[in-house]
Amino acid sequence: MKSINIYSLLLTFFSISIFLTSCEDKIDVTLDDADAIIVIDAFLTNTPGEVQKIVVTNSQSYFDNGAPVPLEDANVAVGVNDVIVPFDYKDGIYIWQPDINSSISDIGSTYTLYVTINNVTYSSTTELGRSPEIEEIRQETIENEIGALDGGTYCEVIARDFEGKGDTYWIKTFKNGTFLNRPEEINLAFDGGFDQGAQSDGLIFIPPIRALINPVRDSTEVADDISPWTTGDVCRVEIHSLSNSTFAFMELLRDQLLNGRNGIFAEPLANSPSNITASDGSIVLGAFNVAQVTSLELLVE
Repeated sequence: MKSINIYSLLLTFFSISIFLTSCEDKIDVTLDDADAIIVIDAFLTNTPGEVQKIVVTNSQSYFDNGAPVPLEDANVAVGVNDVIVPFDYKDGIYIWQPDINSSISDIGSTYTLYVTINNVTYSSTTELGRSPEIEEIRQETIENEIGALDGGTYCEVIARDFEGKGDTYWIKTFKNGTFLNRPEEINLAFDGGFDQGAQSDGLIFIPPIRALINPVRDSTEVADDISPWTTGDVCRVEIHSLSNSTFAFMELLRDQLLNGRNGIFAEPLANSPSNITASDGSIVLGAFNVAQVTSLELLVE
């Protein structure tokens, strides 16, 4: 009886192997062009003196690898405390240069986005959230060990989540002024953990989040020859507060960007749910967020 079971398993494995091998033929898929959808990228911060930027484009076809074409004829503004601040179009983006009397500053203030295109208004309302101060950026030298990280200098960020459930953050890292923006480097936190169910309210960020400030090596790089950080590098970490709706948008966006690496377990492609709505009920993509930003730098030794 045992031999029959083993034989059946071998037959099954052999059949699956033949099936997978036979599926290596290239298949060209022709997709119909869908109607373009308005995409609004409106991530504002309270960083003093920083030019605030909003990008308005049309969506592209799936196989279109070109840069999105900006929409130049939109009317873009942000309202706060009964004051409407217009954004001016320049070089593909809509910008506002705040002065000392009009910067984004008050935690809990309500901001409303208005983008009008062809008599359709796209709008969203959010509050300026809070970001914890960064207590420290640590560095550590790790030797090559079997089953451990590759040898080199690694950093981690130490910050404590506020007490009170529901704070969400985007932890951004800059290496020598360059933003680390690969999909694997999108570092999000719900309170001090990864998600709402982590029971990490009021705690120091968990180790995986603390360590995700290190650059992720490209697949073409030789691991043994490259350290994440070397002497003289500047590691800058920023914590941007997110609304819960923007956190959900970024979480799905990151998962979709990494989806292609899941092989046969990949999920169907889907757009991240926007927190922006259209006055005519049409679909709109993108997100609106106003963030408090805290930051700290470390000169790697």
